Amino acid sequence: CSSDLDEELRVAAFLNHQPVARDANARRAAADRLIEQLLIKRDLDLSHYPPPSPAAVDEFMEQVRAAIPGSGDFDEALGKYDLDRTILREHLAMQLTILQFIEFRFRPDLGVSPTDIENYYQGELARWKAEHGSAKAPTLANSRESIRKALTEQRTDEALDAWLAESRKQVAIVYLDK
Repeated sequence: CSSDLDEELRVAAFLNHQPVARDANARRAAADRLIEQLLIKRDLDLSHYPPPSPAAVDEFMEQVRAAIPGSGDFDEALGKYDLDRTILREHLAMQLTILQFIEFRFRPDLGVSPTDIENYYQGELARWKAEHGSAKAPTLANSRESIRKALTEQRTDEALDAWLAESRKQVAIVYLDK
């Protein structure tokens, strides 16, 4: 629906501290986000996945409020994007739900082996040496945890993208321009 799309554009702009973009590319990206949300929501409903607690949403809302640049009033900042706390809270609750869904649905299956970490380190080490020359490179031991996190994030993103692509194939999606 057009009003949902416009609201998504305004919320995304607010959260990114940017002007609201309403060009064709921005509208298509917002439509894609809404479709992904619907696909995830469908899976959540089928699996009876619990929504985040109101306290978790409050904490997320507070993080967003604290990130507002300058010392301006939060409601005034929302008003510049034609938003209010209720609309923002609904969007943040959905974002938090999606983040928890991703964590629950895709991370447990991901394993990062010592060989994966070593291979990643060697690839990054080659790039690091090319950029920094003879300066002392970070050691594998000091990099192990950050590499594990990076590989886990990468694999989570890949698993989510594959799931979304498969889910999109199962429904008929038609984009209608104004």
